[in-house]
Amino acid sequence: MNGVKGSSENNNARDVAAISLGGRFLTFLGRTMYIGWFGTANQLLNAFTFALRVPNVIFTVLGAALGTVMIPIYSSLLAEKKEAEAKRFIDNVITISIILLGLLVAVGLAGAPLLARVVAGADFENPEYLIFVLRVLIPAVMFFGFGAIFQGILHSHGIFRLPAFVTAPGGIILILYLILFGNRFGVTGLVFAAALGIFMQPFIMLPAVHKLGYRYRFSLNLRDKNVRAAGRLCVPVLISVASYQFHFIFGQSVALRFNTTAVMDYSQEIVQVFILTIVYAIAAVYLPKLSVQWAKADMGGFNESLRSAMGYTFFLVLPAAVGFFILRFEIMEFLLGWQGQESYESIQLAGNMMGLYAVAVVVISFKEVADRAFYSGKDSKTPAIFGVVIMVINILVTILLISRIGVYAMPVAYGVAAVIGCSGLVLRLHLRTGFIDFRFLRELFKVVVAVLLMAVVAFYARGLRLTGVLIVDMVVTAMSGAAVYFAVAWALKVSAVFAVFKGRAK
Repeated sequence: MNGVKGSSENNNARDVAAISLGGRFLTFLGRTMYIGWFGTANQLLNAFTFALRVPNVIFTVLGAALGTVMIPIYSSLLAEKKEAEAKRFIDNVITISIILLGLLVAVGLAGAPLLARVVAGADFENPEYLIFVLRVLIPAVMFFGFGAIFQGILHSHGIFRLPAFVTAPGGIILILYLILFGNRFGVTGLVFAAALGIFMQPFIMLPAVHKLGYRYRFSLNLRDKNVRAAGRLCVPVLISVASYQFHFIFGQSVALRFNTTAVMDYSQEIVQVFILTIVYAIAAVYLPKLSVQWAKADMGGFNESLRSAMGYTFFLVLPAAVGFFILRFEIMEFLLGWQGQESYESIQLAGNMMGLYAVAVVVISFKEVADRAFYSGKDSKTPAIFGVVIMVINILVTILLISRIGVYAMPVAYGVAAVIGCSGLVLRLHLRTGFIDFRFLRELFKVVVAVLLMAVVAFYARGLRLTGVLIVDMVVTAMSGAAVYFAVAWALKVSAVFAVFKGRAK
């Protein structure tokens, strides 16, 4: 975190985050357009929103399992100059993935009616439509799986920018569909447009994988030592990530009964697009290096890289989360009120939910980096344990609060579970590696000071409402806060600020 160490990773993370944000922004823009087009109270749109979450959750689970298990093993083999063995490992991974994903799709297609009945409840008026949408989108799991494998190959070879771009075409397809055919085919056409965007993702990366010289050949050797090592690691990763994602499905099934799935999912999407995308980019860039350092028993370098990753994450995420909380109502009024379909109550609900999720994501960002640190050391059990803890706490708190605060129970429970579970995970990581030292804590403290001063200025600027034009006043508030934040961080010599502006750490 101090010195020049980690500067190249910070530069890569900065570039990848920018590209990822661009791609995710296009998808987000498409989502903003169709929510404004059809309205958050549209039951067909709520059914689509829930159904789209199912393959997305499966993708997140499989992507994490394939990426975080495959990358450390594949990167280690490449570092040891075992290219042939690395290729055989990838061949086996693809073959096994084809078999397992095919079975998963078959079960999903057959079980769609049961899933629809369980999550929608008796009050949902269009269970047949939900079944239809599920059956259209569940096959996307196959393409998500191939995309995760290709992404892992490219990341292991130091190629990060192209994988970061893969969501952009899907966003463009959504936007073009709405402009050209939205009024004609409605939500049903939107379902197929979303499916097409998902199907394209692995094909965008295929030429780059081909250029690396990789050619798939059928191989199914379950006795291969690398495959067996991946299998041992994979089960805990699946448990960890699945448990973490399950509470999103649980929350959305509850929201579906309130007919607020679109609002809740949209609030989460804003946080994911503009905050978690940064975290995922940083984690993706640092994972191969952490894996190699652990394999070489370079614990000094490992801890330095880990401090750099966490410090850089905190530097970017904390001000973003605070900014979203301060401007939560203005943001939602601008995004959802542009067609005049949303009520004041819907905008307030969406703003409050986004603000609560944004605050919780500050803690979750540490979890994402800590998970990768454990995976790089081929320890997938510890993240699995804490993933289950987070899920259980989230569900229990939701059940406890749902009758008192309604749909707000989901983001509040998410925050409570995140604080408890992530604190335990980071502490466990420190006990194993000793990465937390005085310099690291001092850097975090300086970031907090800069954010507090930023918040004071942003609140003051927000209250002025200089022009009375919503978007202009939002920009003035955001830029005022950002200017103060970066100026104070520069004055306090926060290491990450020099990586942002100069492309090198101080």
